Amino acid sequence: MDRKNSERTYREMYGQPASFQAINDSLVDIYKVLDQVFAEKYDELIFTGCGTSLYLAQASAHAFGSCTGIPAKGMCCSELYYFPETYVGKGRKVLVLPITRKSYTTEVRMAIDKVRSFDGVKTLAITCDPDSAQYNDFMILSPETAEDSVIMTRSFTSMVYLAVILAFYAGGQKEKIEAMKDYGKQSETFLKATDEMAKRIVREHPERNLYITLGQGINYGIANECMNKMKEMSLSNSEAYYTLEYRHGPMSLVDDKTMIILLGNEETVEGDEKLLEEMKSYGALILAVGAKATERYGAADYVLNLDYGYDSLQNGAMIGFIGQMMGYYLAEQKGLDADTPRHLSQAIVIKD
Repeated sequence: MDRKNSERTYREMYGQPASFQAINDSLVDIYKVLDQVFAEKYDELIFTGCGTSLYLAQASAHAFGSCTGIPAKGMCCSELYYFPETYVGKGRKVLVLPITRKSYTTEVRMAIDKVRSFDGVKTLAITCDPDSAQYNDFMILSPETAEDSVIMTRSFTSMVYLAVILAFYAGGQKEKIEAMKDYGKQSETFLKATDEMAKRIVREHPERNLYITLGQGINYGIANECMNKMKEMSLSNSEAYYTLEYRHGPMSLVDDKTMIILLGNEETVEGDEKLLEEMKSYGALILAVGAKATERYGAADYVLNLDYGYDSLQNGAMIGFIGQMMGYYLAEQKGLDADTPRHLSQAIVIKD
């Protein structure tokens, strides 16, 4: 990997398979914490974060709601801080799960301090930062995820992977965790395929100037993160939507300068394919990513097949590679260095 442009970020992207394997190697310790947390019953789960961690919260809430049957939502920390009474209290038992790369992000600390003042609230941090233990009731640390880059890559995907593991365990589906024992090796293969695909698309279609990522279920939060990676890394005009919501106004921008990335979900294939056919008729270039993508998405100009026998939750950590790689090659095309993104830092600290 001889890279001068965005070298640090690119190297960390290739560290993602090792992060997945590190989580698999830590399952015994992870299960012990979960057994403590879910010894109690909760009326609701609230996942919260800022920026990329908000999109993690959205994806994690879907995974937990699907697997446990406990109502779950994902929201930004500022909403939870400003309007806590809307979400906690009133005699309900709520587990709040802050998701963080750095524990000192101001809005995270404000939100958690606020909700912990309410009766019936417990907090479980899903984090890359051991200091999170200081202000939460419980903590699960994502191993092998330390990043020097401002841009979150392996910290995002490793915490998606971790959240899915947690959801399966809490929902009594350990067999799905056991089926993912080779995830590290499989993701290494898929990461390389995604790298080559993104490089090819950017070089073959330099005229594109609007990038849309679509997804449903767990893939909606991941679509938002793909949007975010292309903005942060390459200053590109990128957006994300629930797949079928794209018809309700935003598609008016589609033309022959638009690229659409579909993050496919096995529950939504028929509706997705109809939408892609319509967008292609308006001039959009289409990439479909997912299980059996070649078979399912005939309207796509490019496909990335995630054919490891996994469901959409299990595929969640890998399907988001495409946003990172598109961001990287768009930055390269523009002569930008994603290691030093404009106006950004690893954590936002608001000073008094």
